[in-house]
Amino acid sequence: MYLAYLKLQNFRIFSDCKIRFLPGLNLLAGENDAGKTAIIDAIKLILGTISNDWTKIEDSDYHDKSDTFSIACAFCELSEQEAAIFLEWLSFDSKGNYYLKITLRARSLSDGKHSYTIYAGADEDSGAIQGEAREKLRVTYLKPLRDAEFELTPKRNSRFSQILDSYEIFQNKNEHPLVDIMKKANEDVSHYFSDTGDGAIIQKIINEDYLKNFSLAHNPLTSKIDVSSNKLKSILEKLELGILNQSLNKNLGLGSNNLLFIAAELLLLKKESSYAGLKLALIEEIEAHLHPQSQLNLIHFLEKESAGLGFQSIISTHSNILASKISIENLILCKGGKAFSLHRRHTKLDPGDYEFLRRFLDATKANLFFANGVVIVEGDAENLLLPSIADLLGKSLFRYGVSIVNVSSTALLRYSRIFQRRDESLMGIPVACITDRDIPPKEAAEYTYVLQSGKNKGQERQLIDRETEFDIDIEDQAERDHDIYNKYSGGDVKVFWTDNWTLEYELALSCLRGFLHRAVKHALLSKNLELILEEESLKTLYKESDQEIESWELAGDSREKIAVRIYAPMVRKQASKAVVAQILSVLLDENEPRITAQTIRDDISLKYLVRAIDYVTDQMEI
Repeated sequence: MYLAYLKLQNFRIFSDCKIRFLPGLNLLAGENDAGKTAIIDAIKLILGTISNDWTKIEDSDYHDKSDTFSIACAFCELSEQEAAIFLEWLSFDSKGNYYLKITLRARSLSDGKHSYTIYAGADEDSGAIQGEAREKLRVTYLKPLRDAEFELTPKRNSRFSQILDSYEIFQNKNEHPLVDIMKKANEDVSHYFSDTGDGAIIQKIINEDYLKNFSLAHNPLTSKIDVSSNKLKSILEKLELGILNQSLNKNLGLGSNNLLFIAAELLLLKKESSYAGLKLALIEEIEAHLHPQSQLNLIHFLEKESAGLGFQSIISTHSNILASKISIENLILCKGGKAFSLHRRHTKLDPGDYEFLRRFLDATKANLFFANGVVIVEGDAENLLLPSIADLLGKSLFRYGVSIVNVSSTALLRYSRIFQRRDESLMGIPVACITDRDIPPKEAAEYTYVLQSGKNKGQERQLIDRETEFDIDIEDQAERDHDIYNKYSGGDVKVFWTDNWTLEYELALSCLRGFLHRAVKHALLSKNLELILEEESLKTLYKESDQEIESWELAGDSREKIAVRIYAPMVRKQASKAVVAQILSVLLDENEPRITAQTIRDDISLKYLVRAIDYVTDQMEI
């Protein structure tokens, strides 16, 4: 059996939300305060934990101004043995399959206290679930920021003793082999301190020199030294879990202790094959104290083995490394009081998209699962320049929690579909896809240049070698725009594209063309930034760059022709687009000469970038 869904009504951040889970691994991702902990706490509250963690209803558990909340769980795929245990509470779906539903209803009372009831059954008429059946639903829970070393240390009610005490082989408290072993040890200890043992002097001093003189005549006291208790619980509290490798054990770090603690907790899920009942692990911030390689190894194990070992896990994380490692289908994205499963039943991703993303969605791109807004771009230039342009607009993407995802190709569609739902619901995460229109101007076809190197040196070439249709009528252009919009847009996803050719050409048309021309000239000299120019050399270079644009203007060159001249070295691969963008981003950050936010907003060539930045930031309050 496994937890198939959780329904929350008026519980904390959730007003009304149904969260679906898979039988194996489920990873809860999302920004801070998105509801990940609330989901785990709700499950703990209604099902309880194997370790009997202390939980109670608080005023903060009620959503907004509500004085009631409810939590409902549904469990599916019960075995025949499990169905027999929960027989009187089972319900049947439309296909005749049985399932178990548990509901908790809580109410805030006028005296500041809270009342709650837990019902079983789809119609809640079957009454409370108790006894062995109730115990079979308890979950294993690992809290966040756990102090693994403290939890594993031998002491009264130690976590390790609680884990062992819940395991099957320790259920016989009175006739357990460890009790017999401890009795034998106790006898040996007592013998050591008896009259015939080497430790007899200790007991003799206590009895003869002290107690005999301390105690009253009518109540003489005599000491006995032995092990404190032979009860199984006391024995388990004396046990310590450590590392066999002594060189590691001397200075065991937080990460190793955490892995050891997780292994101990998962012991509770390694039930006998005949075990009937829920095997569910709740783990908060599984990445705590683990370096990236350990995170990857651990999540790989849990994803692979949870199905093989027959247990379910629901894990919260802030780690984009973990989010990039597992299949997207196992992710549940939390945002704004909602939780969205990314399983193929719920997104518009095609089966091929899942395979593509499994190969190419790395840790850098996975930050989109934790963002307030997302900008998806096709290349390094947009990735480098968008933050600088946003800063000039007074809308720092970092401050707004917006992630830029560089897909380094035309794979916008695959990534944008992550945020598009089959039921057309909105996720509340604005996603802007920025793409090129790829309509070269006539000036690009008319532009010619002479090769400066290679076997064809001195040969005249056109800037664009391929035949291009430049005379696109208005209707054809409108149809192309409509196709682009329909291809990428949907739900929270909107597409923003250039008016003409590419990002670099639009920049060359815009009020930023002087900055771009400087960056191109700089890139032509420094290539891959291997040559660092002196400040005076840069000043001279930039002055010459500005004078060149002025000479073109005086010659009567059109705005478009000047833009093609500036862009040409990048088209001819003489200057790297990425290097130009890197230099340009520095120039924009310095913003000298001064460009105002209003100047950028009024520039028609930058309008699509401004609209994209506004879209992913205007829906958020800072």
